[in-house]
Amino acid sequence: FLLDISASMYRFNGFDQRLERLLETALLIMESFEGMEHKYSYSLVGHSGDGPRIPLVNFGQAPRNRKERIDVLKRMHAHSQFCSSGD
Repeated sequence: FLLDISASMYRFNGFDQRLERLLETALLIMESFEGMEHKYSYSLVGHSGDGPRIPLVNFGQAPRNRKERIDVLKRMHAHSQFCSSGD
């Protein structure tokens, strides 16, 4: 899954909660595969002004618990806050 974690997501979140919705979607994806790691493998990759491929979750390394999922969301939020705009 490719996720937009660019600076504009952080900047305009106050207007339309786009970053919050993205974080909720990422959490939904991670939780929907919980317990199915033996059957499915997935990765989450972000893109922003800092680069076209920012690895968030690698294949075969899905977050195993709530803390690991929260850590992924925190990384996404922090990246969108401090990355280049890409303009």
